[in-house]
Amino acid sequence: MGQTPRTPRQAVQAALPPQAMFEAGGSPVSIHASRERIVAIVPIRSFRNGKTRLTPVFDREAREALLRATAEGVVAAGRNAECVETVLVVSPDAEVLAWATRMGPGVAALAQPGSMPGLNGAIAAGREWALATGATAILSLFADLPFLTEDDIHTLVARPEPVVLGPDRHGEGTNALLLRLPDSSAAFQFAFGEGSLNRHIDEARRLGLDAGIVRAPGLAFDLDTPGDWADYLTARREWVIEAEPCLLPCRAGIA
Repeated sequence: MGQTPRTPRQAVQAALPPQAMFEAGGSPVSIHASRERIVAIVPIRSFRNGKTRLTPVFDREAREALLRATAEGVVAAGRNAECVETVLVVSPDAEVLAWATRMGPGVAALAQPGSMPGLNGAIAAGREWALATGATAILSLFADLPFLTEDDIHTLVARPEPVVLGPDRHGEGTNALLLRLPDSSAAFQFAFGEGSLNRHIDEARRLGLDAGIVRAPGLAFDLDTPGDWADYLTARREWVIEAEPCLLPCRAGIA
């Protein structure tokens, strides 16, 4: 008897470390979370000049198409998550901001101030916007999460801690961060980049905040390197034939 085909999400789930695992979709949104006003912050530096580490695999146009496709999926997951009030796209790029304004109700665009550069600056700017609009929590989500669904977001938000982290599949980076916004959390210093998971845990400890960790396939898998793309294709090949379309049109080297 043949092995039952797995979805890409199941393939990614099987590759995740077993510790502190919470299955996406397995936890209902808590009553506490349902009363929150959550702004999901999606920072995007640029479509045209992003994902340069994928240059060995894709030319510039293909990288742009890939990032647009994954970003659309991440924004859609945020819009479909009942616990999220607004999806806020933060970018210094006018093209990205114009794209965000066309995404429809529930999506806002924020021009990243020059005084707050980089990824950490973009999320800090999003936090300022969220606080000014009366939000009670922010949820940072990277734009390159191809398997993200609203269930992953619900699972993260269902955790009760003031800081909830969604690690990458290697257990080193932070692909998602939920930050509830009482006084102390508003002082949380973002430290995205290589090894950010431990730095964010240390920052929560510095502020005396409990931190939870949710390892879910849609949160853990990001597309950043040629190795990530190869693993993405492997995960898809384990899926049933009637799978949804690939992120990019088929071309040389892309199945």
